[in-house]
Amino acid sequence: MRRSKRVYPIFRGIIFIILLSIAGCASKQKKPRQSTHAKESLPHDPYSAPLHAASQKAKAPDFSAKLLNGKTFKLADDRGKVVVLNFWATWCAPCRAETSDLIQLYNQYKNKGVAFLGISVDKQGKSVVVPFVKKYNIPYPITIDDGHILKKYGPVTGYPTTYIIGPKGDLRYFTSGAITVKEVKPRLNKLLKEEN
Repeated sequence: MRRSKRVYPIFRGIIFIILLSIAGCASKQKKPRQSTHAKESLPHDPYSAPLHAASQKAKAPDFSAKLLNGKTFKLADDRGKVVVLNFWATWCAPCRAETSDLIQLYNQYKNKGVAFLGISVDKQGKSVVVPFVKKYNIPYPITIDDGHILKKYGPVTGYPTTYIIGPKGDLRYFTSGAITVKEVKPRLNKLLKEEN
């Protein structure tokens, strides 16, 4: 009897740790987040994953990828533009939650010097990604990563994960979690002004 009383709290602790580890992509963000931003005077959205400013300059790893529409995306071709890379999956609830914000941002900035690329990590490939893209009417380019992009930008701790690359090809912002228009917009505007 004594032995079972000792084992029960340990077992409960293990279950708690497992639940915490899978919670990142299990629920939509409903409550405000604590801001953990670096020294930056831009406004922050407490309902968004915080976009962290890069602490030092680092070139974004170059890559090319085949898009769902059959064309090829080459990061180097977008030098001079701000580039938003969004790693996501169809099974990820926060990824679904941020989709409308990404669509809105794409529609606002596609003709202003900002390129977007959705990078699906779904192992089932087109069979799940194509229906998702149709269901949500996603207008920005989508690729299905075979692991080579993730290898260059990883390790990724959760999905969605977003990187924003500056016009000179350097990594400027990153986050893991669902983002909002209110969080992303001032950072895109800042990067666009820097180039002018």
